[in-house]
Amino acid sequence: MDLQLKDTRALVTGSSSGIGEGIAKLLAAEGATVVIHGRDRQRLDAVASAIAAAGGKAFGVTGDLATAEGCQQVAEAVAAQLGGVDILVNNAGGKASGHRQDGVERPANGPWLETPWDDWAWTYEQNVGAAVRLIQSFAPGMIARKWGRIINISSASAVQPEPGLADYQPAKAAMNNMTAGLAKSFAGTGVTVNTVSPGTILTPAVTKAFTEWAGLLGWDSSDFSEIERRFTSELIPQPIKHFGRPEDIARMVALLASPLSTYMTGANYRVDGGQCRSVN
Repeated sequence: MDLQLKDTRALVTGSSSGIGEGIAKLLAAEGATVVIHGRDRQRLDAVASAIAAAGGKAFGVTGDLATAEGCQQVAEAVAAQLGGVDILVNNAGGKASGHRQDGVERPANGPWLETPWDDWAWTYEQNVGAAVRLIQSFAPGMIARKWGRIINISSASAVQPEPGLADYQPAKAAMNNMTAGLAKSFAGTGVTVNTVSPGTILTPAVTKAFTEWAGLLGWDSSDFSEIERRFTSELIPQPIKHFGRPEDIARMVALLASPLSTYMTGANYRVDGGQCRSVN
């Protein structure tokens, strides 16, 4: 199927690895000129080079999206290169836990009552704040051109919270709510806004974490396909007995980015292997 993305311009935040990298590569393969974003120039250049080697068009910009200054830096760099974007994928996110801040290493999944407010604020800025600032930078141009696509990457945990992840899950739930409201605000403009919510997606960080977890449980950690089967059957039950891959998310994003998705807005599209037990 031709997704009609040739000659469109896309910014994918947090795209130097993992889900964002998968999204950027697929959009480029479909003909979009893609801006790769991250904080590590070497990793950005590697992704952009891989896209170019496959016949696509891409360049990288750096910036810390947890700050207003970082968002402005990214927006200005993109505007200087492309003049604006037609497709904005707000994929950069993460949580304060597991990051080093002010010289303090946060636990990867600390207890709710021990998660300081500073962590909540950082996580909200990194997820919701970054999305809001970039939307405010790029949406006016989309509206003026009467066409645009905004896709916010959320999480299955936004609608099915688990113990821990105190700061992360509410931030992603806010993104879902923000998306629905924004879609209504953009009624009649030609700009659609949707959310994609991944379940457990197999990135290098996830592979490492689940391999270590399997070892702690006394499982054989030498066969990752068996680790996937056991986790998705015993600890994170879902109908599909393996984790997702970045390309699973990328395919949904590419559809929503396409002119073919003209009747899809204000919705949350789960790509989670059936992990969420609630009705969407």
